[in-house]
Amino acid sequence: MRWIILMRAVNVGGTGKLSMSELRQALEKDGAEAVATYIQSGNLVLTLDEPDPRAVEARIGALVEAQFGIRPGVMAFAPETIDAALDGTPGPEPDEPQHMYMLFFTGTPNADVAARLEEFCTQGEEVMLGASCLYLHAPDGLGRSKLGRKVETALGCPATARNLNSVRKVREMV
Repeated sequence: MRWIILMRAVNVGGTGKLSMSELRQALEKDGAEAVATYIQSGNLVLTLDEPDPRAVEARIGALVEAQFGIRPGVMAFAPETIDAALDGTPGPEPDEPQHMYMLFFTGTPNADVAARLEEFCTQGEEVMLGASCLYLHAPDGLGRSKLGRKVETALGCPATARNLNSVRKVREMV
């Protein structure tokens, strides 16, 4: 089965250092096929004979820990899940898609997450909960947003953020 893998906290701010070329090699040695990565922040596309996304996450997480000594969060999604998230992107095409973020999660989010986060929105920021991700428009960037540090608490489950450009690029790799 083809999988899109999004890792949390990989090569961000000097933490979670992980070479994508070494990761590709380790995954291929472990039986993954057609492994491809996009940029250095833990975006992968690969094929594994495993139909369960949680088993894929556990397998990759354990491999990274054993081979590289770090245990990043790993989230596995079928391409159809990413397609649905892209199709559900709210509003017209943003002028700056790099400022439209999709925060993917694998758990069940709190039902009132959007309301919880709206109180922290600053000028131009918007949030909307979708089926498999939380959409966040942050015109000044996620790093400057007050929402960035509050999202996971409000969601009530782990999440990892990618901008719209990155999600589109990773999906094209499938």
